[in-house]
Amino acid sequence: MRVKLTPRALQRARIITAWLRKHRPGAEEVFEQEFEHVIDKLALMSPLGAVGKAYGPSRGRTIWRVLLPNSQQHLYYSIDEAKGIVTVRTIWGARRGHSPKL
Repeated sequence: MRVKLTPRALQRARIITAWLRKHRPGAEEVFEQEFEHVIDKLALMSPLGAVGKAYGPSRGRTIWRVLLPNSQQHLYYSIDEAKGIVTVRTIWGARRGHSPKL
């Protein structure tokens, strides 16, 4: 599978990294390692072997969510099986009191 990140997902990754660098020096490396690990897993998965849990439908497609446990971030993605593309939609703090708009 090919993994594609939306501009929103890239922006969120930068924001999270910058926040961690400022408020928790060294923790940005934990996030980056977890993020890279999940991206690698998404690239290697089969179309029927999704990583994480189904979160719900959005615009006619299933959105999946996987937790990055050490950094407490959720990564939201969708799968286009016909094209073999996994699209990372956003990254969202697991402790926030609400879900992201997808």
